[in-house]
Amino acid sequence: MLKKLIILLVAFSFITNAQNNFTYKTDFKTILAKTKDANDKLCYDKLLSRFNKNDSTLTNAEVLALLIGFTAKPEYKPYEDMLVENDIYNLNAEGKYYDARIKANEFMQTHPLSVKVIFERAFSYYKGRFEDSAKIFASQGNKIFNAMKYSGKGKTMQDPIFALSPQDGQEYIYKFLSGGIGLKGSLKDENGNTVDFLEVTSKVKEPYNLYFIIQHATEKMPLKLESAVEKEKREKRESEK
Repeated sequence: MLKKLIILLVAFSFITNAQNNFTYKTDFKTILAKTKDANDKLCYDKLLSRFNKNDSTLTNAEVLALLIGFTAKPEYKPYEDMLVENDIYNLNAEGKYYDARIKANEFMQTHPLSVKVIFERAFSYYKGRFEDSAKIFASQGNKIFNAMKYSGKGKTMQDPIFALSPQDGQEYIYKFLSGGIGLKGSLKDENGNTVDFLEVTSKVKEPYNLYFIIQHATEKMPLKLESAVEKEKREKRESEK
């Protein structure tokens, strides 16, 4: 009897561990609806207030809900936002830390979950010798990375990592995994959702792919950019014939 009980417990543990924390097809819209409900514990405004205070009790599931909630905000224009994010990165790269700090602070007023800018902001504050503020911002960035890790293992298209921005997968690999990036591209999963794949490179491990789901971002893609992307893909297919 005891042996059977142990077997059952082990089997239950295996099933529990095998279950995904987040499934895009079934969970994205459900969570998004909750973030719009002022009475729900996943209400976007409530979660954002806690995030801005760097609340250490925020769970990975709550931070993931926060990211999902932002996709419904009018400020969410991921492909246009990348231009500003890259500008701030370039200011830091050029040693213009004060300018980077000012521009990052302005951008964060409307885009509080841009993980790229959160870390650029932390870097600019660190360089300005505001180390306490830099630590807070870095902690916020790590909360987002941990929520991304929680959302999926990323080893297959069926279990991708949630990425708010098309650039966030690269940030995750560079900053969270301390890896490099080789090949990259976009695919469609079995549900027609856009998934980016990035090859993770390392000096000590064999390269492997990570998959990041960005369907919510592609739905916000400007028509001109979408046409250019489709044209590039078509030309690539023709050249491979």
